[in-house]
Amino acid sequence: MLYYLFIKLNFLMLPPPKFKTNIFSFFILCFLIIPNISLGQQFFRVEADISIKTKNFDGSYQLSMGRIYYDKNIQKLVYEFIFPEKETWVIKDTFVYKFANNKLYAQTKSLPLIKSTIFHLSLNGSLSNFGLSSNIYEITNVEKDQGQIITTWETKEDFGDLGKVMISNKNKELFGVIFFNSKDKMLGKQFYKKYTIVNNLNFPTEIVQIMYLDGKENHQITTFKNIEVNNIKNENYYNYPLPASK
Repeated sequence: MLYYLFIKLNFLMLPPPKFKTNIFSFFILCFLIIPNISLGQQFFRVEADISIKTKNFDGSYQLSMGRIYYDKNIQKLVYEFIFPEKETWVIKDTFVYKFANNKLYAQTKSLPLIKSTIFHLSLNGSLSNFGLSSNIYEITNVEKDQGQIITTWETKEDFGDLGKVMISNKNKELFGVIFFNSKDKMLGKQFYKKYTIVNNLNFPTEIVQIMYLDGKENHQITTFKNIEVNNIKNENYYNYPLPASK
């Protein structure tokens, strides 16, 4: 169960193209439930320039840049990387497809995590509570501290190593998330900063993530620029063609 939790953390954004496979498997922690859907203005597409700066557990640094495309109805998450190499990643259902020069060079199995990404949560108006619902988690404490509302969510039943999640909201926006294991050891934390409103969609333009493993830390800063919402163009990216399923 703890492995499953880690596989979900960083799926808010994918790591750089050259991210090592074992770290990729570890560095993704997030949700166990489908987020709540809120009514209101219908947002269905978001795209943005993305920059991912990473300090790995071994002390090395990485930088990746490109653009992301996501349509919540098509449910393909597309990363068009331009640095350090030109390549395209497409996440659909339970697979990650990797293309270079418009040719598929890798296809790997993944968990069905599209609905747990920052893009899906934002479009559905569920980012402020991190998509948590009451079917697995329940609120056990709410407190105010220095202008923040901090909510503690705990599992209703024993899920092995899965522990509590603490969410802080500031000015009705998601500000921070802290993950713990069942022994209250902190596994990682995320901070959502510099929100901007694009066509009435509130979206964070900077996300800071810190993960802990065997006494070491992994830092990642993801920034978004030139955000567009409900763009009816770029259909070739939003619905990037994939090979037929075998």
